[in-house]
Amino acid sequence: MKMKINKLINIIIAMLVLSELCFAENINIKSTEIYSDKNILYLDVNSEIFFTKEARKALLQGISFEMHADFELRTKLKWLFKKNVLKKKISYKLEHKPLTDIYLVTNLVTGTISYYKNLESTLNFISKINKMELLNKNKLNENIDYMARIRFYIDIDSLPSPMRPRAYFSSDWNISSNWHEWEI
Repeated sequence: MKMKINKLINIIIAMLVLSELCFAENINIKSTEIYSDKNILYLDVNSEIFFTKEARKALLQGISFEMHADFELRTKLKWLFKKNVLKKKISYKLEHKPLTDIYLVTNLVTGTISYYKNLESTLNFISKINKMELLNKNKLNENIDYMARIRFYIDIDSLPSPMRPRAYFSSDWNISSNWHEWEI
């Protein structure tokens, strides 16, 4: 009996290791920059987004969903919890109109709608953040070190309700980046 349990544990461990090896990030954050212009801090981000076959297929069939970018500016403390100084979210709704073969990207913060002829151009637009206003530089304490971090992901809750249960447990819908952190 003990030998069967050990074999079962070894199989489970092997499956977990293999699943980690098979997982590839679908969103790669290539570069980030925070800079000031007239005492206002701005953020630029350059990343790459790769959709799985399942996500591409759903979008082509007219199923819309949302992509988000979460940004946080935090104090850098050695022994205590890090305190959030600023949180910002960029949210986009992606749609494909099969009759016209046009991709729509709606910025859910500003309401701006952009149109694209192919998915690659659409993903290229979403993967770049240019001159996003963060905060006035004077609000930061010069004696404190700060860390910034950002991540991109598909919001599974934005999928139609019949698709959500499967999406929660499917790697086909686990389209996200890890948190990308850097000091400022």
